[in-house]
Amino acid sequence: MKKLLSLFALVLVTTLSVQAQVGFGLRVGANYSGFSGDDAGDADRIFGGHAGLTANIPLSGDNFFSVQPELLFSMKGAEGLGDDLRLYYLDVPVLARVNTGLLYFEGGPQLSVNVGDNQDFDADYKTLGLGYAAGLGVGTPLGVSIGVRYNGDFSKLMDEGDAKIYNDVFMLTLGYTFGSR
Repeated sequence: MKKLLSLFALVLVTTLSVQAQVGFGLRVGANYSGFSGDDAGDADRIFGGHAGLTANIPLSGDNFFSVQPELLFSMKGAEGLGDDLRLYYLDVPVLARVNTGLLYFEGGPQLSVNVGDNQDFDADYKTLGLGYAAGLGVGTPLGVSIGVRYNGDFSKLMDEGDAKIYNDVFMLTLGYTFGSR
């Protein structure tokens, strides 16, 4: 995990030195998470949250197209049989972003690192997961944005067994980019 985060930081710093108009920001919001897949059962969705850091790197002079890497702490999980299963992740999405005036569209891959859960027993939850994120929102010239996003997993939730259960998260997110005009 340290190697992966170090590599992410190196790529980010290298890219930043090439681009002059990089925007750094904060993101915070609500998650509505559950499980999907053939073996997900009847688990109910639960509310959680997310918070973290963003960087927006313009790839075109007019900022129409940019890349937005993020580092988010995110709560995921579901409720089943009266018990909440809360899983805590560090999510690292790297999103392609298209800015069309106030409206933006984003999508790309996401690496998720499981950093804990609320269970008293040892479970076989995968430490690393690969997924995707896609969303849209409204961004203002003042640097404030509000958006909705969906995160899905390609990687199964559990290490052992054949159970096909995946994280499934809807996000409502509020962002602020420093130094915006």
